[in-house]
Amino acid sequence: MKHNKKKNIGILFEALTRQVVEGTLNGNEAASQKASKLINKYFKRGKFLYEELSLFNTLLYNQTDSHRVADKILQTTLVYAKGLNPKQLAEAKEALLSEISSTFKIKEFFATKIPNYKIYASIQQLLDDSRSQQPINEIAQKITLEEAVLDHLINNSEYQRINLYKKTFKSLPVDNLTNKILQTNFNQKYDEQFDSSQKQLLSSFINENLDKYQEVANKSVEDIDRVLTEAIDNVNEPILKARLEDAKEVLEEVNFHELDEDNLSSLMTYMDLAKDLQEEIKDAS
Repeated sequence: MKHNKKKNIGILFEALTRQVVEGTLNGNEAASQKASKLINKYFKRGKFLYEELSLFNTLLYNQTDSHRVADKILQTTLVYAKGLNPKQLAEAKEALLSEISSTFKIKEFFATKIPNYKIYASIQQLLDDSRSQQPINEIAQKITLEEAVLDHLINNSEYQRINLYKKTFKSLPVDNLTNKILQTNFNQKYDEQFDSSQKQLLSSFINENLDKYQEVANKSVEDIDRVLTEAIDNVNEPILKARLEDAKEVLEEVNFHELDEDNLSSLMTYMDLAKDLQEEIKDAS
């Protein structure tokens, strides 16, 4: 099976993220923002390319010491890959490539060297083969691809590299270059969408600053509780009042003593609700 790197979901995402980082480093904010926009458009949860990228990353970033477990990870991933609609995936990739071509110089965009290119290629070929009506004919070729991925899962340099980066960045000050890049792009992307408290909450979460996260979370919960109480006192509609009372009870049960994505998402939702309620109360007064 011939491999086309322009259709490789891992390479596409890698190239886009590098555009974001390099654009920020080189002062080319326009390129950085354009790449961020494409990532948000095509790779957000629920999109076809997000689903394939998730499967791709399962094989790229997992590690195990057991050949049996590695094979289980591979085969389970391929079962899920088989359920993705190949026509819709192809259309989504063509649409993304069309936008990339009209936004960047395509030759330069794909010129960046991928360190583990053979693994990227092997993973994509196996994902494609799992849902192809014309699967790899040569058994030896398929075995070679599978063994390459299995060996990668057991001796995963990508997994080791990510862990090394995490350890390195944890030992650096909060204002290290990586966090500056993340924060710059975060502020550009969400400047109008989030208020200052939400930005502080997300910033402390990204930087794994538990003390700051708890400080902002506790203050936000107090503010939300106050707004909910005021809204309950001013609402006459029984069903809406009951729902607000339920929301107030649920808020009291959420644990903000650790960095947890689900709790973060819940608090962000409550903060949006509080903003909307404040506007309603203000308009009614």
